[in-house]
Amino acid sequence: MVVEEKPIIETENLTKVYKGQVAVDHVTFKVFEGEVFGFLGPNGAGKTTLILMLLGLTEPTEGTARVLGVDPVRESIKVKGLIGYMPENMG
Repeated sequence: MVVEEKPIIETENLTKVYKGQVAVDHVTFKVFEGEVFGFLGPNGAGKTTLILMLLGLTEPTEGTARVLGVDPVRESIKVKGLIGYMPENMG
C-alpha cells in the first residue's frame, strides 16, 4: 500500500493584484513536512504579499492556497492558530 504524502503548504495559481498592479502572478508550489523552503527576491517582488495570503491576512485575487490542510480564505482564524508570523516592521 502506497501512502501519499500531503503537502503542509500548497498553492495553485495564487495571484494578487492591487489597483491593476500584479504583486503575485500565478504562483504554484508545494512544501512537504521536513523540507526547508524560502522566498527570495528583490523588494517589491511579492514575497510579503504571498505570505499574507498564506496567513489569511489578505485574499488572493485568483487561485487557491492550503496551509496544513486549511484554506486561509475560508478559515483564516483557524490558520492563524496553526502558524506564527513575525512581520519585519510592526506598524
